[in-house]
Formats: sequence, C-alpha cells, structure tokens
Amino acid sequence: MYWNSKKKEADKMELFDLEQLAAFSDCGTLSAAAEKLHLSQPTLTKTMKRLEEEFRVPLFVRSKNKLELNENGKLAAERAHKLLQEASELVNTVRAFDRSRHTISIGACAPMPLLGITQNIARLCKGMATSSEIQDIDILLTGLRENVYQVIILPYKPQEHDLYIKEAETESLFFALPENHRFADKKGLYMEEMDGENMLLLSNIGFWHKVHTTKMPHSRFLVQTERFDFDELIQSSILPCFVSDITLRLAGKPKNRVIVPILDKEAVVTYYSVCLLQNKEQLKCIM
Repeated sequence: MYWNSKKKEADKMELFDLEQLAAFSDCGTLSAAAEKLHLSQPTLTKTMKRLEEEFRVPLFVRSKNKLELNENGKLAAERAHKLLQEASELVNTVRAFDRSRHTISIGACAPMPLLGITQNIARLCKGMATSSEIQDIDILLTGLRENVYQVIILPYKPQEHDLYIKEAETESLFFALPENHRFADKKGLYMEEMDGENMLLLSNIGFWHKVHTTKMPHSRFLVQTERFDFDELIQSSILPCFVSDITLRLAGKPKNRVIVPILDKEAVVTYYSVCLLQNKEQLKCIM
C-alpha cells in the first residue's frame, strides 16, 4: 500500500487543505463540501488523496460512489478543526495587538455614549485613531477580554475585580409625539401606555432595541437604517418616536413634536467606560 512504500517526509500541509478535510467531515459528502467551499468536486477529491499521502496512513473508507472517513480520518478532521480555530485566534490576536498600538478600539452598548468618548480621544490622545462599533453586552465583555476592544461602554457597573470602571454619563429617554397625539398633554408616560402604537425607530441602537420591544411587545416598529431618512420621517410622519436628552441637547427638539418623559426606570441609564485593570495606565488619557 502506497503509504507504507512512501520514502520521503510528508510535505507541509496547507491550512486550506485542512479546511477542506474539516468541511468534508461536517458535510458528510464530497458534493456538499465542494458546494460549501465553492470548489469543484474533482479538486476536493484530489485534496483528500493528497492529505492521505501526506499523513501516510489511510483516512477514508472507499466504496462505490461513496467516500467516508475511517477512524484515522475522524481523528484528523477533529484535530483539523482545532488547528483552524487556533489559526483564526492567532490572526485575531495579532491584528488586535497591531490595532492597539495606534488605534483605540471601542465597543459600546448604544450609540450616544460613543460620541463623548471619541471626542475625548481626539482631544486628549494625540496620534491615536479610533474604531468603534455597537454590540450586545455579552459580546462586548468577551471582546474586552480577548483584546478585540480596549474600552467598552456598558449600561451598568460590572463587578469583576480585574476591570477598571469609570462612570461616563447618563441618558434619559423620551417620547416625541405629534402635537395632536392623544397623550401630547401628558407630563409623563409609561411605555406600557404606548404599547400597541406604531413607532418610528432608528436601527443600530444597541440595548435600547431590547428595552423597546420588551416593554412594548404589541407595537410595530418602522425601523430606519439611515439617520437622514429617520429625521425626515419625524418631520413628515404622524408616528411617535423616541428621543433622548443627549439627542435633544445635540440636535434640538424635532419640529411639530411634543416631548414627553418616559417614566419607566429602564428609560434612564448610567453608562460606564470599562477597560482591563492591567491597561488602565495605557488608557489613562480617556479613563
């Protein structure tokens, strides 16, 4: 058998070869794996044969019109999955390290607190660029520990002892109602009182989206991805929407709208800037 008669050392395997083996293991057939990887089936067949030559042991059970992994192949595929994961983590770690040398990466739970921290970086951290994104809270905490972010902004104060935490700012939510709305003369409203009404809503608002949909489960939200379109609809539509004290301070009160405070405790949030305690000195310009 050819793996016993092969004399020279096996060539170094390519990661893409291992990716093909892992895909075959996941998909179960050459045709499905080829489709997943956007390869031709003959190309994938050649890779499987080459891997067998490089391992110098049989990896497959061959029968008519069928190819299956034997026990060697299953072990090889399992280890291939692990190696591919480790390679991905290596790339992410090196990229994160490079970013940290000249870019402060920020992850936030909502859009408004990003404004203050990016302005501080531009003012106090000369020569440093920023990258930012809005993500779920669990992703932010994981990303902080994996150096995807140097700083994250949370809507609560975490309790972990390896974190350095600084209170940032508070945001309060309001309803912006059309002037002829039935609740326009109210001094305050609970979200359940508005539940069932159609609402304008801006996308990518972080944790606020869950607050809205949880507190107003019977409402339908007309979600806008572009800020310009959202602002235009506020001016022309009769649908209520949300604004906050920060947006009111920065952009002013929308025309033809009545601003009514939201009375739910969830409508007032204090944000906290968070970094790893070990990075406190490095980030002292903003922390």
